[in-house]
Amino acid sequence: MPQFDVTIAGELNLDLILYGLPETLPPERELLAENMMLTLGSSSAIVAHNLVALGNRVGFVSCIGGDSLGDIALERLSASGVQVEEVVRHSAAQTGLTVSLQHGNWRNILTYPGTIFDLKLEHINIDYISSSRHFHFSSFYLQRGLRSHAANLFRQLKQHGLTVSLDPNDDPEDEWNSDIEEALRYVDIFLPNAREAKKLPELRTLMKPSPN
Repeated sequence: MPQFDVTIAGELNLDLILYGLPETLPPERELLAENMMLTLGSSSAIVAHNLVALGNRVGFVSCIGGDSLGDIALERLSASGVQVEEVVRHSAAQTGLTVSLQHGNWRNILTYPGTIFDLKLEHINIDYISSSRHFHFSSFYLQRGLRSHAANLFRQLKQHGLTVSLDPNDDPEDEWNSDIEEALRYVDIFLPNAREAKKLPELRTLMKPSPN
């Protein structure tokens, strides 16, 4: 029997969310928010947290700094029941942080990547993540240390009998390079939102209406 129902490799950080902001943010002004929340953030960690809440056994691989933000993020994820023994800590590095500025029905999202870019293939124990029924990968364009290896990693996991899901999330560079195409060959469940689906070149081709 596999050790986990789902394994995840990805980013782990906190979200600082500010509510009730002015619609415009003029420079050099001290502007006030009506409310704030510091919560567990990052797509990968949120998926892990929520899957455990639904009764799944989840193993998590990530890279965080040795700072207090890393302490809080790791503690909150572990307290939810996610297994975090494979999370790597870089003592001299800073953990990433996302600041979300809420404006009614839309938001600005500002991310300091910190150790998000530092997770590499060498940090991943293939025996650990393959002891599962399913593998999930989020934030493809943020995973700069893993992204070029994603297709090979997914292929290995498929050989171990796992299914694979991929959530691309946004591309901060807004380039949407086609290196995701090879990874998609090994993906069973692809989870772009409507905006991401329109941006991805492979899906734009598929979504073009056929000529009549």
